[in-house]
Amino acid sequence: MKRLAGGLIVATLLLLFVCGCQHDSDTPSAEDSDLAAIRQNQVRFYREYVTVEPSATRTAVTALYYFRNDSDEDTTVGIIYPFPVDRNHLYPFQTKVWEEKHGGFEPIGFVRGEADVKWTMSFTPREEKLIKVRYVQEICKHRAIYIVTTTKLWKQPIEIAEFEFRIPVSFEGVELSFTPDRTESHGDTVVHYKRYTDFFPDEDLMVSWD
Repeated sequence: MKRLAGGLIVATLLLLFVCGCQHDSDTPSAEDSDLAAIRQNQVRFYREYVTVEPSATRTAVTALYYFRNDSDEDTTVGIIYPFPVDRNHLYPFQTKVWEEKHGGFEPIGFVRGEADVKWTMSFTPREEKLIKVRYVQEICKHRAIYIVTTTKLWKQPIEIAEFEFRIPVSFEGVELSFTPDRTESHGDTVVHYKRYTDFFPDEDLMVSWD
């Protein structure tokens, strides 16, 4: 990237937190840390398809996240989905989370934090789940960032990661931090598409414009 004007940080996935008993101290115990590590090893975040759609004043993110319980045990995990919240990035005014069930998506509950949302998922042995997230956030700068480096917190790569950056054709001086696999024009939108396998990135994905 030669020019970055500051702007949206679209926070990707997804940090495990310990489900279960609450503690008086905010500092997790060694037992909690061990439990989180065990559950993280059991549950695999193995695929994502993310669409980032910036406009002049806001950015919408729609994403599909695929999870799999690789163990022969029932397990419950907690997910923290962070947002950037600062003077240039307001807390999303729209956030929705769904889980695919019986061939359709059903809303699931989540808890709002100061800069994130949290939810839990329970798995039977070898069960797979598909989660859909959509949020819309107001921005004050001409930059969108999708944070992918948090993948490292899962200690294993994402098998397949696919991204669409859908940019209005009216935007000038558009710069990407990645080389798209293909770029297509659809009416008033330019779509930059990128696909990765065994995705374990060191840098986040960004787009800026004048």
